[in-house]
Amino acid sequence: MDQFLEKMLGQALRQYGRNVATDPLSPYEKQSLKAALKERQNEEPDEDLHAHIEDVIYDYVTNQGLFS
Repeated sequence: MDQFLEKMLGQALRQYGRNVATDPLSPYEKQSLKAALKERQNEEPDEDLHAHIEDVIYDYVTNQGLFS
């Protein structure tokens, strides 16, 4: 599951100009993004995974939420 989540996070980051193949996420970034994703899923359990990932990546890129 972790590889699947990392792949989805990487795909979401690509739309903001970050290619994780050439600029991989650090272990800290991975941990932070996964923690934020789990928190989102707990807050809104009815929302689908893709929507949560898009929200977490948007917050990460714009320095909002847990990332500010």
